[in-house]
Amino acid sequence: MRFLAFLLALMPAIAMAAPEVMTAEEARAAQQAGNIVLVDIRTPQEWAEGGMPEGAVPLTMQDPEFMPKLQQVLERSNGTPVAMICRTGSRSGYVTSRLEEAGLTTIIDVSEGVYGSSKGPGWLKRGLPVEQPDAETFQKRLEALGE
Repeated sequence: MRFLAFLLALMPAIAMAAPEVMTAEEARAAQQAGNIVLVDIRTPQEWAEGGMPEGAVPLTMQDPEFMPKLQQVLERSNGTPVAMICRTGSRSGYVTSRLEEAGLTTIIDVSEGVYGSSKGPGWLKRGLPVEQPDAETFQKRLEALGE
């Protein structure tokens, strides 16, 4: 869990920030309009089990290179907010809060996640499109940003 240690080291001694939150349906609409970059932070196993939201950048938070890769996404997005989605909104809420505390203000939490939670039915139950990422999907999506 190097990622968590890294985030904890970045955390300033202030109260927890409250990043912007959106539903899966709002995230899909914003993604289609080009108003957000959607990043799926679940594991490759989770992507294989239920698919990944169509058009999302697959970037598992367990990757030791999560922060450098996220930095690449942020740089390539040219200021477009980055919305994070996970299974139920728990991990995305945690990560977005920590990133906002570290000074990143263009981070959004898709709080209901892919499978839903108490905050909403989720990407799948809303019938939003999914795809199966391959090994090159991260790089392809990264290159497509900022074009």
